[in-house]
Amino acid sequence: MKLTLLEGTRTIRNGVLGSGEISGYGVNGLPSGEHAMIAYFDHSWRFLRWNDEWHGNWTGRYPNPGAALDALREELLAAV
Repeated sequence: MKLTLLEGTRTIRNGVLGSGEISGYGVNGLPSGEHAMIAYFDHSWRFLRWNDEWHGNWTGRYPNPGAALDALREELLAAV
């Protein structure tokens, strides 16, 4: 399963919204009906996964977006 990050949101720098570092990503390549986001808050990267039947919770404390994406991939593969 090949998942990729899609730039989603940026932080505020010098009072200008969207001019700072990337703070959130969408995820592309998910199975049909699945959705996910990866975001930086509380000093770590976390992912949120949901589908049409349920809404998950923010999961993990990862050092970077790639590690959060890898953990999301592992969670999806474990569910199969």
